Amino acid sequence: MGFDSRCGGAQEVTLHDTNNDREGSLSHVKANVPSEQTVRSELLPSSSSLRNIQDNPAVAYLMSLGSKRSRQTMGSFLNIVAKMIGFQNLRDCAWSSMRRHHVQAVIQILSDSDRAPATINTYLAALKGVALEAWTMKQIDTDSYQHIKQVRSVRGSRLPNGRALEKHEVRALYFTCENDRSSKGLRDAAILAVLVGCGLRRSEVVALDMECVITREQALRVLGKGNKERIAYVPDGAWQRLMRWVNEVRGEQPGALFQRIRRFDDVTADRMTDQAIYHILETRRIEAGLEKFAPHDLRRTFASAMLDNGEDIITVKDAMGHASVTTTQKYDRRGDERLKQASRRLEF
Repeated sequence: MGFDSRCGGAQEVTLHDTNNDREGSLSHVKANVPSEQTVRSELLPSSSSLRNIQDNPAVAYLMSLGSKRSRQTMGSFLNIVAKMIGFQNLRDCAWSSMRRHHVQAVIQILSDSDRAPATINTYLAALKGVALEAWTMKQIDTDSYQHIKQVRSVRGSRLPNGRALEKHEVRALYFTCENDRSSKGLRDAAILAVLVGCGLRRSEVVALDMECVITREQALRVLGKGNKERIAYVPDGAWQRLMRWVNEVRGEQPGALFQRIRRFDDVTADRMTDQAIYHILETRRIEAGLEKFAPHDLRRTFASAMLDNGEDIITVKDAMGHASVTTTQKYDRRGDERLKQASRRLEF
């Protein structure tokens, strides 16, 4: 579907002022939403050069992002937007024709489809990033860029996803690994120990090399989001599990710290993938008979456990590699338990 409030012969819809912008009267705006064919003809590139990577502001924006995961996320969002306005993907879309009313219409459609405010604002951030690159390439004028830049974020929030695992659940996961007498049992226990004991992301775990192990400090050198390096200190129990994997199976030769193991206990030198970590945790969860959880919930478990132990929020922020305390606070699941206990104490 495409949008342009200036096109005639289209279905009339009502756009609500979700971002409180002040370009004209937007508290209750009537906008025409044309057919996909109408908008596609409006946004068709004037030349085939736009398909070239060097001339595509969306590709330039993605290349400017610091991490592979960010590029994947924003690329997925931009592909969705491109399809919404009638193109096959972000490489075909004529971003140089994007204007403020297009951005507002995208936001409205996402809001109408009950997307969370945080998700809508991520779409908005991606579109603003593309607009900046288009302006830098002189594909849009300054006024058009400023109008897009001034579109405000959507207000609101949703309950946070995920949960922190209970201690007995973590023990059950360890138990399934310890019952596995193969090399996978030692490796999976070490991976679990690093995930829950250090609060690492899946991408950070698979990126670890043997050279990242700092034995004298009982720590790991971790390269996180935004190409930021930090030291993750490993708890005693987690360190013991990690050393069992290294000493009994892996060895100290250079290369990936956690390696792929094929059938028949064939330990390779191949680095594991993010998806492999997901598969391992899902397999161990099923074996332990636990409720479903996401790999990122182990990171939430780490944050809540540190805060439960009385660590201040700044320390936890640094341990998790966050740039902002606000991000760290979203990982704290202690409030849910406090509310639950307070509710149970009520008697009427």
